[in-house]
Amino acid sequence: MLTQTGNIVRIAPNRYSVSDPAAVRIIYGIGSPFSKPSFYTPFVGLIPEHPPAFTELSNAKHAAARKRHANLYAMSSLVMYEPFVEKVNGELLDRLDGFAQSGQSFDLFKWMQLYAMDVIGEITIGRSFGMIEAGKDHDGLLWAVDFINMEYGPKIGLLPELHPWYLWIANVFSINDHTKIVRTAIEREIAKRKDAESLPDREDFMTKLLAGLRIGKLEQYDVNNVIGANIGAGSETSGIAFSAVIYYLVQNPECMSKVLNELDSAQLSNTVKFKEGQTLKYLQAVIKEALRLHAMVGMLLAREVGEGGAVVADTFFPQGSVVGINPHVIHQDKSIFGEDADKFNPDRWLGDKEKTSNMEKHFLATFEFSIAPGSTWKTYSGFFIKPSIHVQISRRRHRGEQTTIA
Repeated sequence: MLTQTGNIVRIAPNRYSVSDPAAVRIIYGIGSPFSKPSFYTPFVGLIPEHPPAFTELSNAKHAAARKRHANLYAMSSLVMYEPFVEKVNGELLDRLDGFAQSGQSFDLFKWMQLYAMDVIGEITIGRSFGMIEAGKDHDGLLWAVDFINMEYGPKIGLLPELHPWYLWIANVFSINDHTKIVRTAIEREIAKRKDAESLPDREDFMTKLLAGLRIGKLEQYDVNNVIGANIGAGSETSGIAFSAVIYYLVQNPECMSKVLNELDSAQLSNTVKFKEGQTLKYLQAVIKEALRLHAMVGMLLAREVGEGGAVVADTFFPQGSVVGINPHVIHQDKSIFGEDADKFNPDRWLGDKEKTSNMEKHFLATFEFSIAPGSTWKTYSGFFIKPSIHVQISRRRHRGEQTTIA
């Protein structure tokens, strides 16, 4: 629609979708006066008076929360969590091997999300949630996360005045809703760690959070919010990313061949480490290109215009106006990504450094797979855009091997 009507479209009363590339820096740049509107409020925090960073509307409080938690998400911290996920990697490979031997098709996103949630469990609370082993969401946690991100949050966010009423009703009638399921899981894991006779020999998120709590650097709501954020957003976004990369590679065999050749020629550990993965330039380009074409967020990244109004895309918006950019719109902009912006082309990320740098500024995100007969790529849009497709998998024949198991 934006390509037909210009770079601003009013999508609801006082709500505008913008496609002007210059607006990215104006709306989301460091020090921007634009704040989050009340749309984000229903993406429920566990302690309403101390919302997590994602739902915090005050720029100052949001920045303070990010600062308190920044060291937890620093790359130097994240790479330390790599050994914790070895067990989960093994469980996923065993599952994929089972599908390869049986020839049975499977729901790609489901298994990628189960894997992501188990990894998040390992690095956040010190143990897997056991979802790959069970082959399902056995305690309703994924359902609760999905309901928040795909149903309740994006819909009630358009009428946030309803949110307090829902919380009141859920409390009065003791409804075991999505918020209580997530809260129960988080409080259970925190209590387990606090009551443990001995601390684990690992520095996961929980260890660091409780250490900060003991010395007064963090409050209890910080602990709850960080664990809640990891569980609430991590599995959906990771599952979407894994699924999109695999789908686009399957759909583009020549790109798949390039990735496999790069992997075969690289000197990699049995389990590839982060630093090794960073050297795989073509694979990195594939990941970026897949997430460009299938950005995880499917809605406006809304912001509210502050006091005095603001000029965006050569248009004045008064105070209180809600403006924003949909990643799927900006990622299709031919002035940024080229005339083939609607095509999957990882090579665009390996070209001229100046052009690549400009794309980065506007970028808001051992088996062989094949699409199962009769299955097509379908998506469901809430705050995120979740894919659905069934795939088949076979063991890959390595160089020099004479046989393969179908």
